[in-house]
Amino acid sequence: MEVYEDDGPWMWVSFAPDTRLIVAFTIGPRKQYVADELLKLTDNCLSKNKPVFVTDGLDFYKIALLNHYGVQIEYPKSGKRGRPKKPKIVPSDDLKYAQVVKKRKGGKLQNVEKNVSSSN
Repeated sequence: MEVYEDDGPWMWVSFAPDTRLIVAFTIGPRKQYVADELLKLTDNCLSKNKPVFVTDGLDFYKIALLNHYGVQIEYPKSGKRGRPKKPKIVPSDDLKYAQVVKKRKGGKLQNVEKNVSSSN
């Protein structure tokens, strides 16, 4: 799903589905900085062990998880001419993430895609 920004008010919620406990929430526009804030609030309530994160298809969550739990990889100098390779942020080894993307047409649910990624 593409990154879709909206200036209107949105309620961002993280919760534990098995207990239906709301872990954290924030209200704000549909922007990257709000997703980052929600993840920061959620992380303050979690133990050291990271849970499985499941989101809808909005890419703000994926970027927020990489910003918060990502590990920066530095590439060694190759000794060749030209610009060196830029550092890259990759998911940490214990991060588990899944997306459930619902495709709708005319208000009716057409398809549900499940994208699972794990670093293990």
